[in-house]
Amino acid sequence: MSDGSVMYYRDLGTGPVLLLVHGWAASGDFFDSLAAHLGHQFRIVIPDLRAHGATPAGQAALNIDLLAGDLQTLVETLDLKDIVALGWSMGATVLWQMFVRYGHARFAGLVIEDMSPRILNTESWALGMATGMDIAGSSRAIEAMRSDWPAYAAAFAPRMFARGRAAREPEMVEDIVLRLSRRDGDAMADLWLSMASQDLREALPAMNLPTLVTSGARSEAYGPETSRYLVETLPDAQTIAFAKSGHAPHLEEPEEFARAVAQFASRIQAPAVNNHNIEGIQS
Repeated sequence: MSDGSVMYYRDLGTGPVLLLVHGWAASGDFFDSLAAHLGHQFRIVIPDLRAHGATPAGQAALNIDLLAGDLQTLVETLDLKDIVALGWSMGATVLWQMFVRYGHARFAGLVIEDMSPRILNTESWALGMATGMDIAGSSRAIEAMRSDWPAYAAAFAPRMFARGRAAREPEMVEDIVLRLSRRDGDAMADLWLSMASQDLREALPAMNLPTLVTSGARSEAYGPETSRYLVETLPDAQTIAFAKSGHAPHLEEPEEFARAVAQFASRIQAPAVNNHNIEGIQS
């Protein structure tokens, strides 16, 4: 990457390309189930973003712009084309910022999983986090991350899922807590601060990619109005909500989520593949 650090990623299967970009404090292995469902049909590229999973934080100042540059480097190095990218939570912010900075010529489509273009609420914006988090609330959260990251991770993990799932499936939540607790609290606080400063609302109308806006109907992170805003603002978007899911439909309803992604990607990538074939014959 730009500072000499090395990004860890997995490159699985063959076929049209799916790029899966995980959320804040997570890692690429949160997509293991999704990759298992889709690996027979697609080439799936799954990076660990900087300071997550097996990818080190490196020496550069941690922010969303840096992660976007890292992702662009990966896409260019692997020479990926006609990509359908899936951004879960912060992963969507990183992809949006990458499109702003570098364009989206290599991309055929985008899947947004439960995310807002501005996560903090203000007097004039109520489609950020469903908790009503504003600048003051974000500052308190950052202080908590820095002071006791394991405790913050333990409190954060259950809220990723639909209400009541932690009680019904404690082993799953315990596993998520364990994985989240491995992150560095200061690194996560730095990235949260950068993510909270993002406001991508004005950039959305120029992102003329076919987009599938997915959400959990029982999400404690964002409400259904946020998905409706995205569909109304993006030039070519549709939405689907998963009735039993919270902030992580790909974990909570893996088969249904994989089916929706596969149908969307197959619909928009097939014309691109056919066009390449025709160009090859003509040449």
